[in-house]
Amino acid sequence: MIDLAYQRDREIQEYPQKWKRLIQAWSDCQNNCLWLTYSANYLLHSSGVKWAIDPYSLFTRVGIGEQPDFANDFKPLQLIVLTHAHSDHLDLHLISSIAHLPIRWVIPEFMVNRILEVVNLDINKIIVPKIGEVLDFGNLQLTAFEGLHIRGENGVPAMGYLAEFDNKRWLFPGDTRSFNFDQLPAFGKLNGVLAHLWLGKASALENSPPLLDEFCHFFSCFHMEQMIITHLREFGRQPEDIWDMHHYQLMRSHFLQVAPKVKVKAAMIGESIALY
Repeated sequence: MIDLAYQRDREIQEYPQKWKRLIQAWSDCQNNCLWLTYSANYLLHSSGVKWAIDPYSLFTRVGIGEQPDFANDFKPLQLIVLTHAHSDHLDLHLISSIAHLPIRWVIPEFMVNRILEVVNLDINKIIVPKIGEVLDFGNLQLTAFEGLHIRGENGVPAMGYLAEFDNKRWLFPGDTRSFNFDQLPAFGKLNGVLAHLWLGKASALENSPPLLDEFCHFFSCFHMEQMIITHLREFGRQPEDIWDMHHYQLMRSHFLQVAPKVKVKAAMIGESIALY
């Protein structure tokens, strides 16, 4: 197992160049693709629409380093979609830096006041999504649904999104903690699902994470062609809550026993995934 402190220090050193490369690739992109700005935070290009889900900077999370020039780098952005208010998904510094840009914002009702208390964001730019309502952004359609982020007494309200573009259907369920598939709407056939790895609270140092079976069974219920695993190396957490590649390999081996036809791969900070 690679030392997490070493991984963190190396990521901090490499992040400025990763950021520069991904911003350039995203700005130039003409295909359907996404990039990870942090562990589960996405820049996307979908059928001509440049948008983001929970855009975030590593330097916000670790509290060191010179932040990117968000206002300049994000000039092509047309749309930002937010899921929930946890500190590894809501980057208020980034949002404040680009609040003046002509961007449309999809912000769940349970997050609006918190953001407006800190950010001078024009309320006319904000769309508050309703569960099941299809939001139309040209060649991109988004449908919001209630995220399964609360387990017992832990968690906060969250929203997931189904993205449809170019006859593709990609699901972004967000951070999932309650693995009750029956609580979700029927999505039908999906080209892919972005799954945030989580196998139990404070369980990352255990040889057999307690929710491995639940995670795999839950995601095997989707009618999908591929599953992309993210939320790896979230360095703002304690070691017992940081999921890494050895957890991914453990999960992948287990998952393919129950869903052998699904393509499964991981994506890390700075990497890109083609949305085909």
